Amino acid sequence: MTEIPPLVDNRTALVSRAIFSDETIYRAEQERVFGRCWLVLGHESMVPRRGDYFTTYMGEESVIVTRDPQGRVRAFLNTCPHRGNKVCLFDRGNTTSFTCSYHGWSFSTEGRLVGVPFFKDAYYGELERDCLGLPEVPRVASYGGLIFASWDRGAVSLEEYLGDLRWYLDLVYLAEDLEFVPQTQKIRNHTNWKIPSDNFTGDHYHNVYTHASVRSLGLYGRVFQEEQTPTGRFEVALGPHGVGGFEVGDAEIPERDLAQAQAMGPHVVEWLRERHARAVERLKDLPAKPRGFSRGNIFPNCSFSGSPGFTAFGAYAFYLWHPRGPQTTDGWHWLAVERQAPQEVKELVVVRSMRTGISASGFFGQDDSANFERVAESTCPPQARKYPFNFAMALEYDGNWPGRETWQVEGIPGEIGPHFAEQNQRRFYGYWARLMEDPTGPAPAIAAQTPANTAVGARR
Repeated sequence: MTEIPPLVDNRTALVSRAIFSDETIYRAEQERVFGRCWLVLGHESMVPRRGDYFTTYMGEESVIVTRDPQGRVRAFLNTCPHRGNKVCLFDRGNTTSFTCSYHGWSFSTEGRLVGVPFFKDAYYGELERDCLGLPEVPRVASYGGLIFASWDRGAVSLEEYLGDLRWYLDLVYLAEDLEFVPQTQKIRNHTNWKIPSDNFTGDHYHNVYTHASVRSLGLYGRVFQEEQTPTGRFEVALGPHGVGGFEVGDAEIPERDLAQAQAMGPHVVEWLRERHARAVERLKDLPAKPRGFSRGNIFPNCSFSGSPGFTAFGAYAFYLWHPRGPQTTDGWHWLAVERQAPQEVKELVVVRSMRTGISASGFFGQDDSANFERVAESTCPPQARKYPFNFAMALEYDGNWPGRETWQVEGIPGEIGPHFAEQNQRRFYGYWARLMEDPTGPAPAIAAQTPANTAVGARR
């Protein structure tokens, strides 16, 4: 009988292929990971008015996110207590109630049962309506406009869960007021949800080969740097969260951005300069000033990309990797733009993102999807399963990388590693293993390691 190795070996950084294809492990994840962690649902700009709603998933659970008559954002399980049918069949809209298409029970945007057809004839006027509302997700909170929720009533606060990632969200990625573009791209991949998530956590090792065609066409936008310099690119592990392609240095308006703005008109130049002035003010007291980063992941399954610190003419992209089985993932792709940007800037950045980004039509998306599917396919056969995945790149230098003293990154939170590193993935799978091995209690808080002189948690 073949001996089964540990799922995640923290000592050797080997990860069993079974976690990407085993049905029993997948089912346990729905409770132990998606049932306890804070999950991203969407953005407040998607429900700006009372009665606005959108539907999404928490793991495999269909949920409705709505703004109730009091203006509060709430989330409900999208299932009728009567026979289980969905009560909302649409992606988004505005309504005063949700009605089941099976027997016609209807519910308010506060989740209360407000309508029962033939109430007197069928129920003789007797039904405990107060006990038959839509099941509500007990914990809902926002951070920088992003809406999070957790099924765990005893979950640690959202701030504790995000930990040091807040520093990067506050100062770079969510620093400007964002609005989400209404359309959602939905792509079904034959892969496990963890594979794209760990890629966004900080895998720049794949860029040179996976996206070679993008580089050869001159569409990558930046020159690849192997040398680690004070303004080079780093990977930053933040517990199970991670950001990749992170840079520090005094941020000036890129010449290409200024030329683009001048071509579009004086009002665009004015917006660009005001945007830069806000960044300078935001970062003035920091010893090391973050310029931006190219991608990141909020554990477990929310990824984001874009380089708002590198260019003002790039879209912010958010991804939810919804699990649909051990080997199937629905990737939902949202674009966001800066609310204060001129309309022609918004249109430009959306077109650029759709052409080259990680979307159904983008070069990056097609490259990545093909690899994600082939990786997942290799986790099923019994002979291949004997060989775990190896995340041990420079493991012996973890936390003490050669040349680290030259990086000049004092005051930057998290575990910083070089451009080529797998420390982010090691922490991603290590946290996943903790959740799977200990199914009781809330998801562990993310230990903060932020220096006292930084601005993490500055949001109110």
